[in-house]
Amino acid sequence: MTPQKRENRIIFICWLAYAAAYVGRLNYSASIVAIVADMGVTKAQAGLVASMFFFAYGTGQLVNGILSKRYNSRIMVFFSLFVSSLLNLAMPLSGSISAMKYIWLANGAVQSILWSTLIKTISENVSDGKISKAIVVMSTPVAAGTLPAYALSSLFVKYSTWKTTFYVSAAVLLAVSIVWFVLYGSEKTPAKEAAVSSASRSKKGLSKAFLLCIITIAFAGIANGFTKDGINTWVSSVLYEEFGISQSFSIMLTLLLPLVSLAGASLVAAIHKKVRIMSDMDSAFFALAALACFGVLISLRHRSIVPLMICFVLVACLMSMANNVITSVFPLESRNKLGSGFLAGFLNTFCYVGSTLTSYSLGKVSQQSGWNAVFIIMLAVCGAAAVASLIGSITERKENNNDNSN
Repeated sequence: MTPQKRENRIIFICWLAYAAAYVGRLNYSASIVAIVADMGVTKAQAGLVASMFFFAYGTGQLVNGILSKRYNSRIMVFFSLFVSSLLNLAMPLSGSISAMKYIWLANGAVQSILWSTLIKTISENVSDGKISKAIVVMSTPVAAGTLPAYALSSLFVKYSTWKTTFYVSAAVLLAVSIVWFVLYGSEKTPAKEAAVSSASRSKKGLSKAFLLCIITIAFAGIANGFTKDGINTWVSSVLYEEFGISQSFSIMLTLLLPLVSLAGASLVAAIHKKVRIMSDMDSAFFALAALACFGVLISLRHRSIVPLMICFVLVACLMSMANNVITSVFPLESRNKLGSGFLAGFLNTFCYVGSTLTSYSLGKVSQQSGWNAVFIIMLAVCGAAAVASLIGSITERKENNNDNSN
C-alpha cells in the first residue's frame, strides 16, 4: 500500500471510530424524554446518568491524554469500542436508573480512550501535506454520529421502545471495532514531516504566551461542553413539555441540530483559512451563541416554536464549530509545540467538565425554576466565554508573532 493510501485509510477509520462512539454515547441523551416517562424518574435523576458519563469521560480524557503516546492505537481503540458495545447492551437490561448510572459511568471511562488516541494516530501517521484534510474530516464525526443517534431514538421510540436504540448502538460499535482492527493493520507510515521529536520539543520549551493561550481555550472548553451538551440533552424535553409535542416527534425535531452542526463543522476549516487566531473564532462563536440563547428566551415567552427551533439550531451549530476549534484544530495546529494526543485529551477534559455540570444541574434548575432560568444561565455562560476568548486572542497573537520572528 502506498503511503498516500495508508494516510487516507487512517483518516477514514479514525473518523469512523469516533462517529460510532457518538452513536453509543448520545443515544442516552436522545432517548432521555422517553426514559423519564417509561421509568417514572425525575429529570434530575435521568440527567445524573448523563452527568456520570461526562464525569468519567472528562476525567479519563486527562489520564488518557497523558498516556496516549504509549498506547498501541490498534489495540486500544478496538478495546474502547468493543467494551462500549457491551455496556450499551447492558443499559436496557439493567432495569433501574440506579444501575444505569454506573453502566454509563463505565461507558464514559472506556470511551475516554478514543479522542486523544485518534488525534495522536493522525499526528503520527499523516504528513503535513494532508494534515489540513485530516482537520476537516475530524471536524465532522461528532455531528455525523449525533445524527443517527437521534434518528434511531426517534424511530424506535415511535415504533418500538427506547431500549432498541441501545441494542442497535451496541451492534454498530461492535461492527466498527472489527472494521478498525482489520483496516488499521500492522503497517505504519512514518510521517516525517509531521513528527517532531519530544527531545526537540523539550529543548524549545513552552512560552508563557502559549500556556496562557491554552488556559483561555480550556475555559472556553468548559463553556462549550456546558452549552453544547445542555442543548443536546434537553431540547427534546423543552419541546415535549412546553409545546406538547410527542416524544418521538420532539426527538425527530432535534435531528435538526446535528444536521446543521455537520454543515457548521465543515465551515470551520474555511473560516480558519481567513482567521488564523483560534481565540478570535471562539469569541465570535460564543458571542453569537449568547444572542441565540436570548432568542430562545424571547421565543419561549411568545410560545413561538419556529423561531425557537432556529435559535436552538444556531446554538448547536456554533457550539459544534467552537468544539472543533478547541479539540481538533488547535491540537493539530500546535503539534510542533506539544503532543497532539495530550493536548486534545487535555482540552477535551475541560469540555467534559462543562458537560458534567450541565445534565444534572440544568435538569434540576428546570424543575425548580423553569426553562427560562436554564437559558438565562446558558446565555451568561456563552457571554463569559466570549469575553475570555477575546482576552485570550491577545496572548495568541503574541505567540504567533514570536513564532514568526523565529
